[in-house]
Amino acid sequence: MADLTLESKEYDDETFKNIELAGALIEDRRFRDCSFVRCNLSDALLARCRFSDCEFIDCNLSLTKVTSSGFSAVTFTDCKMVGINWTDAYWSSIHMVGALSFIRCVLNDSTFFGLHLRELKLIDCRAVDVDFTGANCEDADFSHSDLRDSVFRQTRLARANFSEAKNYSINVFNNDIKRAKFTLPDAMSLLYSLDIELVE
Repeated sequence: MADLTLESKEYDDETFKNIELAGALIEDRRFRDCSFVRCNLSDALLARCRFSDCEFIDCNLSLTKVTSSGFSAVTFTDCKMVGINWTDAYWSSIHMVGALSFIRCVLNDSTFFGLHLRELKLIDCRAVDVDFTGANCEDADFSHSDLRDSVFRQTRLARANFSEAKNYSINVFNNDIKRAKFTLPDAMSLLYSLDIELVE
């Protein structure tokens, strides 16, 4: 197992378990093929770090700051991730697909404003009051997620999967939803933007 002080600058194929780094400053570190299990990184500052092909399992990253940190093929499973501003992260001008995957996570009060998130996975998550304004979420998977009060405005959602997702509000006129997948009865919410009257 890797040392808990993160004294090294680069880590490959390491597993970090039960480490307590709440409020810590972690800067200029590189992690490749690493696993973080039941770690507490809440309110930590990740500055200029790079994570590639890493996984976070049952971790607390609430209010973590991701300043200039890069993420490539990173999966978060059963994590608490409230209040993260993902626009502060480093996003390459070469748009990578599938940079982030969230499985059964809590992502409330976060923002992905204007980001390139093709093939984003946000599956079975609680994503309340999350801002996707101007983001490219083509081919994304939002299935089984609760999207209450989340904002989709000028968001590219072509071929996105909203199967069994709930509580979303998507205006069909200011979002691109071509060939996106929805399931009833939640898909009825798409009619609200049509300025029509539904009668029983």
